[in-house]
Amino acid sequence: MKKSSLIILLVALAAVLICTGVGLAYLLSRNDDGLVLEGVGDEFSEQIAIDGLAPGDRRTCVYRGEADSSATFVVTLTSDGGALAEHLQVRIQVGDTVLCDDTLSAVSGKEFRAEVSGSFGFLITYTLGEEVGNEAQGAACSVLAQYTLEGSAA
Repeated sequence: MKKSSLIILLVALAAVLICTGVGLAYLLSRNDDGLVLEGVGDEFSEQIAIDGLAPGDRRTCVYRGEADSSATFVVTLTSDGGALAEHLQVRIQVGDTVLCDDTLSAVSGKEFRAEVSGSFGFLITYTLGEEVGNEAQGAACSVLAQYTLEGSAA
């Protein structure tokens, strides 16, 4: 093999390894199915970009929390008002309890609460309805999701 071909091969291999490492670091740093809240008073927030959904597609964020005593779990979603806010259906579920199932524009800025204790799971599902028109296809929006465990439940 020529020296120039070997150099090109080594550079290409290095680029693949770097991209793989960056991708792996992203996946390992994600919170999906990870512990987000570890006790009363703990808070977590994240910015979620919703884009690239085709009609009928959904994106689900799955988490778990740990309440060291009885607590109130609070979820607040705030939309940036992007083009998808009217069309995006949001479902917040804590364990088997559905806290809301409405459009992002309707739930934006509202608090949703559930009484929890011990280990619990929660998920947020964003769904683009199959009936949406061309104005929503290819559109995007951003959601600020805030999760909190508040004091003892009464």
